[in-house]
Amino acid sequence: MSTSHTTPPTKITRDLLQFLDGTQIVNPRFFYKNFEGYGFSLSHRFESVTDGSSVYLYFENPAGSGRTVFIIAIDVIPLGQAHVDVYRNNAITSSGTKLNPVNLNFGSNIKSVVHAEHGGSYSLGDLVKPTVCPGGTKKRIVGGAVEVGETVIIPPGKNFLIKLTNKSGATIDMAIEALWWEETL
Repeated sequence: MSTSHTTPPTKITRDLLQFLDGTQIVNPRFFYKNFEGYGFSLSHRFESVTDGSSVYLYFENPAGSGRTVFIIAIDVIPLGQAHVDVYRNNAITSSGTKLNPVNLNFGSNIKSVVHAEHGGSYSLGDLVKPTVCPGGTKKRIVGGAVEVGETVIIPPGKNFLIKLTNKSGATIDMAIEALWWEETL
C-alpha cells in the first residue's frame, strides 16, 4: 500500500527557488541570499529626540570589502513629523557608536562587511534625497513611516548617511531599519 504523502525535505530546491509544494518565493534573490547567509538587517531607535534636533545613521561598504551591498529597503519611522535627508559620499570626522548588522539566517556565521554607526560627527556629502515623514505636532502627534532607499547598490568604498530632524513640536522617538544582501566580487 502506497501513500501520496511524504515527509517534505528540509531544504528548498535551488533551481526554481520554490518550495517542494510548488509555492514560489516572493523575492527569490533576497530569499536565496538569506538562505546562503548573505542577507542582513540593522535597526536603531533614537529615543527622546527633542524638537528641532537631528540624529544621524551612517552606513558604509568599506573599500576593499570584497562585496557589493544591495539594499532592499530602508525605512524611517518617527513618532511625529520629521524631515529626512539622505546624503552620499560622506566622511566621518568623529566616530560614533557602532551598529552590528544581524544575519537573517540565524544558522549562519557569515558577518556583514557593512560599517554602520550613529552618534558621531560627519562631513556631509551630496544631498540625494530630501523628503518628509508625515505626522502631527504637539498634542496631535501621529507618526508615519517613509521608505528612503530601495534597490540601491553600494560598491566598496561608498557610503550614505540618513539625517532625521524632528519637526513635530515635541520630544519623540525615531527609528531606522535597513535590509540588504551582499554579493562577493
